[in-house]
Amino acid sequence: MLPGAPSLEFLLMQFRTAPGLYLLGAGASAGTAPLGRAFWTAPPLDFLRNLGGLSVAEPTHSPLTKGIVNNSSNITPFEVFPDREIRFGYDNLLFLEIIKRIPNFYTRLLLKNRLAKANFINRKSDSYSVFRLFSPSFIANYNHDGLASRLCGRRHRVLDMHGTIEREFGSPKIEDLIESVRDEHLPDLSDDILMGVPETWADQNLALRLLEISRTVPAFIAIIGYSFARNRDAHDDHVSLACFQSRFRGFQGNVYVIDPEPEYLRNLLSDSLKSNNIFPVRAYWNVLSHAIFESSRATGKSKSLNFIHEELLDSHGSGISFPIDRKW
Repeated sequence: MLPGAPSLEFLLMQFRTAPGLYLLGAGASAGTAPLGRAFWTAPPLDFLRNLGGLSVAEPTHSPLTKGIVNNSSNITPFEVFPDREIRFGYDNLLFLEIIKRIPNFYTRLLLKNRLAKANFINRKSDSYSVFRLFSPSFIANYNHDGLASRLCGRRHRVLDMHGTIEREFGSPKIEDLIESVRDEHLPDLSDDILMGVPETWADQNLALRLLEISRTVPAFIAIIGYSFARNRDAHDDHVSLACFQSRFRGFQGNVYVIDPEPEYLRNLLSDSLKSNNIFPVRAYWNVLSHAIFESSRATGKSKSLNFIHEELLDSHGSGISFPIDRKW
């Protein structure tokens, strides 16, 4: 635990006994949903490995695809063909030219498929099941995978801030469709999923959801694996951040920032909320949630939650989802 942070036992007690506001980011789905670079490079890597034909002209890209193309310049031949011998000095300029021709429809469909797989197979996840132990609360979910609604929705009010991908997108039929449209420049289908692009003040769906958050009166706030989509020195979720700062400025309850690196957001919110009750909790939520279950099942001499968290982290690493499914 970081200096000044409450014990994990105190945190759990408050979660169990008081209604709160939880903000969930990608870190809450660690181990069940692809994160970070592995997620955003999935379309260009799949495109490069399985390309059948290539258009001469570069298509007009959507903001999502354009962002992926712009951030693919550091893809290496070793990532594209991990099982092949690559000679040093290999020029990847051809890769970059190919990626510029990646279709919009295919790109978005592949990302939706990757995120929906866990929900399609009804994958269990302690990261969300643990909320069944907590007092009924409000969950502002910034993930698209649908796990929060499926696993927490009966006990808590779950609001999917950026939309939820329908579970059918994780099916084998969609994987077959991805294969068939990889080389086709089909128009991107519109939906209400805000994925990979910054929020805008003109987004009416987001505005209505943020209005619901503003009406909550929580005893505490827990921000779990979420940085308001920090992008270098800015935030893609800048609308959500501005509304959160405005609504909870002067908030008298505790605000917990639960993340492997919580200091940045803790400092940002301490300044903007004018509060001394912003507490950094350095922990991996996928590990901590399982530690909570392990603690509840423990018999005999009890171990602290922090000890169990560190023990699990040492044994399994930070990228695993509990309960462990070897087939996943």
